[in-house]
Amino acid sequence: MSNPDESISSAPDDGYLEGVDPDAVREADGTSLSLTPTQHERLKNRLHGEQFDSLRRADGRYLVIGRGGDEGPGARRQRVCDVLEERRSATAFRLEDFGFTSEELELWAPAFDILAGMATHVVGVLEDYDGGHVWELGFLYRQQSHVRDVLWLLKRVYDSESERREKYDNGMAASHLAALEEAAGDHVIRWSDPDDLPEAVSEIPATLE
Repeated sequence: MSNPDESISSAPDDGYLEGVDPDAVREADGTSLSLTPTQHERLKNRLHGEQFDSLRRADGRYLVIGRGGDEGPGARRQRVCDVLEERRSATAFRLEDFGFTSEELELWAPAFDILAGMATHVVGVLEDYDGGHVWELGFLYRQQSHVRDVLWLLKRVYDSESERREKYDNGMAASHLAALEEAAGDHVIRWSDPDDLPEAVSEIPATLE
């Protein structure tokens, strides 16, 4: 008898979620993700309910990535969500809104892939290269050919060179993010004063050509 917790290369018969092809869910390196039946059930249970239903109904679906927390960068990321939520028939969401944390990478990765695929916009709020959001951005770097049309980066700039280095000089992350910024092109919106963040958000179009 097989072990029910052995990894499987495809989901049970009911699939991941309605309208989501499990074979299309991939790791950052392009290989197919494998989930155990237990992990699959946990993923499906979290991507379910009223919030997920409202996400599917919205015309504008903004996946907002960046630092977590209730203060500082995390609070400003939430502010970006609030501003985007004010748009007509729009919803802004974060992975943690569905209960996912970077400590559960085996679920974080497929959840990110599914939600990014459903988003009309993926919005990165960048203030530094430290924290779990660097993993998300690394995923986007790997998948940049697929997301570049929907990706927008709100990047904070700093007045002093020393502060810029402190925030953004982080070896491999810096080089990958530089490539991602180049791919995003004119979708990189720079801001410096937190009070100007809503104005920066307003530069993200409600509809994409």
